[in-house]
Amino acid sequence: MKKVFFFAALAATVSMTSCNNDDETIDNTPVEIRLSSGITAQTRAAFSDTDKQIIAGRTVSVYVDDAKPPTTPLYGNNELTANGGGGFTGTAMYFPQTGNAVDIYAFHTNATLDATFPTAAISHTVSADQTAPAGYVASDLLYASSKEVVRTKSNVELTFYHLLSKVQVAVVAGDGLVDTDIANVEILGTLPTAEFIPAKDKNANEQAITASGAATAIQIGKDISTDFSGKIKYNDAIIVPQDVAAGNFIQITLSKGGTLAYTLPATTFESGKKYIYNITANLTKLTVTSTIENWQTVGGSPTTGTAVMN
Repeated sequence: MKKVFFFAALAATVSMTSCNNDDETIDNTPVEIRLSSGITAQTRAAFSDTDKQIIAGRTVSVYVDDAKPPTTPLYGNNELTANGGGGFTGTAMYFPQTGNAVDIYAFHTNATLDATFPTAAISHTVSADQTAPAGYVASDLLYASSKEVVRTKSNVELTFYHLLSKVQVAVVAGDGLVDTDIANVEILGTLPTAEFIPAKDKNANEQAITASGAATAIQIGKDISTDFSGKIKYNDAIIVPQDVAAGNFIQITLSKGGTLAYTLPATTFESGKKYIYNITANLTKLTVTSTIENWQTVGGSPTTGTAVMN
């Protein structure tokens, strides 16, 4: 099962500054390309720290080309490490001393990248264990591009986009169950690998993803909420955008044996979208309401569904 998707959800901003004044004549003085990052805070997120900044220790791979044809590569797969406060450390990069503008491309991915900008598909795989921030963050595929970045003192925003989909699951222990009866929560039936061929002639929000691999269960957190009207505890996961056939999608394993499952209708998961499922786990069935939202903005229409004991 494969499908190509396009995306438009804002994920992060990166700013670049240089050392010369805008109104000065450009000379041959080296001007460093300095990067900083920040991710717009999301509400109701399980791993809230990861939604505010690229967390400390994570790397982004940066490619820089001279923007003047034939767009000669200047830096290839230059890895910068996030410091957790919006900055990066790593090998310094500089604007060309010719005064030409540059084109900048950046990836946050677990795919293997070479020094040459990828022209064939790269493979990014989401983690089967997203119970903790490490697995969740490693699963998040971000991409940014900016053309004709001039050597300037002013900030130049480089916007990262979420290329995958986000699932949030909130669980309330209902009739016949208490919190400790919930032993495990999983997302079923999705292909785990995103095949991505970055196209320099397209904007970051116009790139395409194809889902591949064998369907793999994703284990997520099992935080339990008291209800859905107060402080909801969400369990977050990243999945690859794709068409998912009707079938068991969210499964809860009970500590005393047995499972409860939510049967999803045939659904297309889209890049940059957040899919929220509020689940009441009763001893005999699940009661589910679901909402589709843009990753950064609230919206969408809820639907309802039930699931029976397997």
